[in-house]
Amino acid sequence: MKVLVVDDEPIIRQVLKTMIRWEEHGFEWGGEACDGNEAWERLEDGGIDLVVTDILMPRMDGLELVRRMKQTESDAAVIVLSCLDDFKYVKEAMKLGAHDYILKPTMEPEQLITILNEAKLDLQKLREQKQKQLMLTQQLLQSNQAQWGLRLKKAWVSSQRDEELEEELFTVDGELSSWMIYLAPGVRLSFIGWNWPDVWAYVLVNEHQVLLIYKDQLAATHQERQAQLQQSLAGSDTGLTEHGFWLSAVIRINKPEQLYRIVHMHDELRKRYFYGVQTELFIQQASELVVSDKLHSAWKGELPQDEKQNLLRAIAGHNEDAVVYWSEQIWKQLGSLQPPITQAFSFLYELLSFVAALARQEGTSNLDDFDRKVTAAQTQAHFRLEALGMWFTEACRELAILQSGTAVVPTSRNLFVRKAQMYMKHNYHLSISTTDIAQNVKLSRSYLSDLYSKETGESLIESLVRIRLEAAKQLLLANNKKVYEVAEAVGFTDAKVFAKTFKKAVGCTPKEYEEQNK
Repeated sequence: MKVLVVDDEPIIRQVLKTMIRWEEHGFEWGGEACDGNEAWERLEDGGIDLVVTDILMPRMDGLELVRRMKQTESDAAVIVLSCLDDFKYVKEAMKLGAHDYILKPTMEPEQLITILNEAKLDLQKLREQKQKQLMLTQQLLQSNQAQWGLRLKKAWVSSQRDEELEEELFTVDGELSSWMIYLAPGVRLSFIGWNWPDVWAYVLVNEHQVLLIYKDQLAATHQERQAQLQQSLAGSDTGLTEHGFWLSAVIRINKPEQLYRIVHMHDELRKRYFYGVQTELFIQQASELVVSDKLHSAWKGELPQDEKQNLLRAIAGHNEDAVVYWSEQIWKQLGSLQPPITQAFSFLYELLSFVAALARQEGTSNLDDFDRKVTAAQTQAHFRLEALGMWFTEACRELAILQSGTAVVPTSRNLFVRKAQMYMKHNYHLSISTTDIAQNVKLSRSYLSDLYSKETGESLIESLVRIRLEAAKQLLLANNKKVYEVAEAVGFTDAKVFAKTFKKAVGCTPKEYEEQNK
């Protein structure tokens, strides 16, 4: 596969060209471009399979290049080169269809080859799928199942009844049943060409939903159908697990008006299941389902914005307990508000991406794996809000742990440093200074300060303040002390200075911290 490298820095292009033995890894150097314009001309000539592009470039930047490739349905895969402060651009590029990204400052040949191989495999799979779809399209159009499904969908869209369709479906004593397959948001699976035993019609509602209509005289029991569908969907050919989809059934459809509202009925079942209104319900008789004209008419457009702001403050303050608490409050509040399910998904995923971006800006490392975990989680069928919420809280907790890792003093082998740390932990409640610490260690203050900074990455004062604030947090949660009493108990002589220092480090005032965590 040919690889095109796009970057406005000649040295980067040269490094990428020479740092990898392309042919040994099954790739071919397809050329280079200094900006998006030049890259686009090269892509129009054809023959390029993979594009490795910088984001910020003159004339046409990397984002515009990716956007244009998406608009023209180019099947070349894109890998984005990024600097540490380009995360918002990386996020936009991923939304536009970029396969992955790699950080320039930490770029290694092995890492780039791994990502290129992943992109190559995905591209091969995509091309094979497109070819299969092309071959099956004509067969699909000839299929009776698909033809009746298309007519049914046309009747929904036009809001006009199809008398021939009704006559074919509703015999004197006949009843219909229907099954809806819901795919998880991140799952991509084509149903074109599938064999649906005993199905009278099927409708591709959208890329994540397919509706199957059965004439009940022809087929098996509902339990047998459920087992059959689950086996087909979770088979080795699909790559799906049982967590990648969800099924619902509406049975005993005996009136045309029920058929025309069948998608709304299934969506109502999904909403009830998602929000835990009826936890075991997935098969329902059509006559027992009452669906309003607007499925989510009760929703007023509200989302948990106050809880969101409190979570952001907790993240900014490196407060793991508060992060867990407010992340839980967010999804519990979603359960009360009950927005459309897609809105709930978007709110949680986008919020998680945003707090990760904030953490990245503060210098939190090891977030590349975290970002990939979040992306991978979207292929899991969190069809219950509780399951989605618990996953969201655990992701926030993991982020808080990664973030707090930047504030922890590393263990030092130096005896003087360890002695200084021990002195501060035992005497933080006293009005001690760096001179007192140095005298206890028996080194000059300037020498100890330099040694301590080199060993731990933070100054003596920063360590002392951090120790005092951690103790203050414990006192705020354990006692009913006033703020000035807590300040005195941890070694601050001025309560106003304590409150200001606390808010700067934690992201909220001592009183707010106490209220949030109690």
